[in-house]
Amino acid sequence: MTAAISVTLDDDLAQALNAAVGGGNRSALVAAAIRDYLDRHAIAAAKAWHASLDGDDAAALAEVDAAW
Repeated sequence: MTAAISVTLDDDLAQALNAAVGGGNRSALVAAAIRDYLDRHAIAAAKAWHASLDGDDAAALAEVDAAW
């Protein structure tokens, strides 16, 4: 699926984006930044879920983690 978004950047952010891509593909850089954000968000959610485990569930996760 492809989605189109429209974003208005302030002058400083627009200049930083243009400098970062150096005449290259701004859309690809923005897409990579969104993917990075979503990955970090998913990792943070998993970490919070792991921290919420207790009892047998926590022991099972510790066993799996030890194998890694």
